[in-house]
Amino acid sequence: MLLLTVLALKGTVGLDLAAFTGTYLTYLSFAQYLIPLAVLELYFLAQDHPGALRRLAMAGMLFVLTLAMAVGLFLVTMGMWVPQVKAAFDPRRPIAEALSATIQVKGVDEAVKQYHALKASAPTTYNFDEDQLNSLGYRLIAVKNFKDAIRILQLNVEVYPKSSNVYDSLGEAYMNAGERALAIANYRKSLELNPKNANGARMLKKLQTP
Repeated sequence: MLLLTVLALKGTVGLDLAAFTGTYLTYLSFAQYLIPLAVLELYFLAQDHPGALRRLAMAGMLFVLTLAMAVGLFLVTMGMWVPQVKAAFDPRRPIAEALSATIQVKGVDEAVKQYHALKASAPTTYNFDEDQLNSLGYRLIAVKNFKDAIRILQLNVEVYPKSSNVYDSLGEAYMNAGERALAIANYRKSLELNPKNANGARMLKKLQTP
């Protein structure tokens, strides 16, 4: 249901995916119980009052709900389970872990140098996918180390300049650091690359509201 809604709306309404909070989750928690109960009541009603039209309508409803469930399972499989299985069998080392250790000992500037050095000397040994720097940046944001988070996410922008998501993440880091103008600039760039970025549009509206 959650993935189907996000897909249908091209984004999220009443939901913060990063924090996984929002009014939509409250509605969904009730709906997961109430909708099956409502369908069951309709089924019993069709049994108590037999008729070709009622039976046909009930069969159609069950077919649509089964189809929606199948689509939801497919989306979850392709969007969550398959990437996790692939990651489990990925022989490459996560570059985020190596950089995190370097930041703690030598600082973020040395970590940036290490990233470039390893990418040049061991491109197949480490995982240099976009999500590596992004996840490290968010871990730094979580501990309120905004300076290092910004530098790591700036590096991700340098490496993946065509990605809307990296600008969105950098905008969030600037926003948390109190750099409003830079946050706005990066959210605008994110929306320029992906006009359907609902989170970027929401954050940009929030930042531009006096």
